[in-house]
Amino acid sequence: MVNVRVLSGKGHVGGNFIRVEDGDRVLIFDQGIRFDVLARYYGGFIAPRSLHELREVGAIPKAEWYAGASAVYISHMHLDHLGLLANIPAKVKVYIPSLSVYEILEEKWRDSPTWLSMVPRKYYVELEEVRSLEADENNVMPLPVSHSAYPAYAFLYFGSDETVLYTGDFRVEGFHSDELWDHPLMLDYLKENRDIRVDRLVIEGTNLGAHRSPISPAEEESMFKRILSEHSLVVTTMHPLDAEYALFVATLARDYNRPLYIASDEIAKLVELTDLPTDAMILDKYVKAMSRLERAEVADIRDSALIIAPYSRIVDLLRDLRAEGNLPPNAAVTLSEPEPQVEEAQE
Repeated sequence: MVNVRVLSGKGHVGGNFIRVEDGDRVLIFDQGIRFDVLARYYGGFIAPRSLHELREVGAIPKAEWYAGASAVYISHMHLDHLGLLANIPAKVKVYIPSLSVYEILEEKWRDSPTWLSMVPRKYYVELEEVRSLEADENNVMPLPVSHSAYPAYAFLYFGSDETVLYTGDFRVEGFHSDELWDHPLMLDYLKENRDIRVDRLVIEGTNLGAHRSPISPAEEESMFKRILSEHSLVVTTMHPLDAEYALFVATLARDYNRPLYIASDEIAKLVELTDLPTDAMILDKYVKAMSRLERAEVADIRDSALIIAPYSRIVDLLRDLRAEGNLPPNAAVTLSEPEPQVEEAQE
C-alpha cells in the first residue's frame, strides 16, 4: 500500500522532502534546504558550522527521514530542492537531472569558503542521471518540465496500488522550452496519455502560493522588446541554470541585430553545454573558464550591445563600462531572475 508523507515543504515554497513508502520500497523526492529557516538563524557574521547544526534548526532534513530509502530523486538543481548531498546519511543512489550540469555547480560549491561546501556528495552517494519518460527499476518515470533550472523533471511513480505524481517546481508556460527538449513536457505528455491515472498529486507551492505574481513569457517578451527599442546598451540578469531564458535573450539579440555578451562563468558553461544556437561572446574579465566562445574585452563593447550578467556582478560591470566610456546615458538594466539567487544564498 502506497503511503505519501510530506515531511518538509508543506505550507511554504521550496525545502521539499517527500517520502513515498510502498511495502519494502522507500523513495525520496527532493531533499531541499529551507531558506526561510536558514534566514531566521543565520546572516551577516553568523554562519552555520555543521550539518548537525543545520539539522537541529530544521534548515535541512533530519537523518531519520532517510531511513530505509531505496533511492533519492532530485527534480532540479536549485538548492531548495537539491539540498546538501553531504547530508544524506547512508549509501544510496541519487538520481539527478544532469551529471554535466551538476559538475559545473559542484566545482563552485566544493571551493566555497562558506557552508555551500557542504552541498557536494560524499563518497558513499552514487549519482545517476535520470532518463526522460522511461520508468526505471523503482517504477519511477521522470517527466520533463519547463523551469528556470535546466533540465528539470516531475516524477511519476507507479506504485503497488496507487500512482503518485510529484511535480517538483515547473513553469506552466515556458520560454522556448520545446527547443531544448527531445521529449514532450509533463503537461503535454499527460494530455497525450490519458490512460495514466494519477491517484496522488503533490504539487510545488510556487504555482499556488508564491508572494510574487509571475508574468507570462509573452508579457516578458513584449516588455523586453520595448526596452530594446527605446534603449541602446541593455544589461539583463538571469539565473545561471536558466537555459530557456538564455535562449530567449539570444533570440532577441539576433532579431534586433545586437551583439550578445556573457559576463558569467556558469552561464557561459551552460550555453556551451546545451549547445544553444548563439553567436554570443564572453567578456574576458568576467569569464575565466575555458570556452569555445569568442572572447572580448569590456572596452570592445558598443552602444548596441546586449549583455547577460549575474545579479551579483551588475554594479561592477556598470563601473567597468563607465570607466571605459561605454556606458551611454540611456542604457538600461533589467533584473530578470525568476528565482532570485539571494534566496539560494548564492552569488
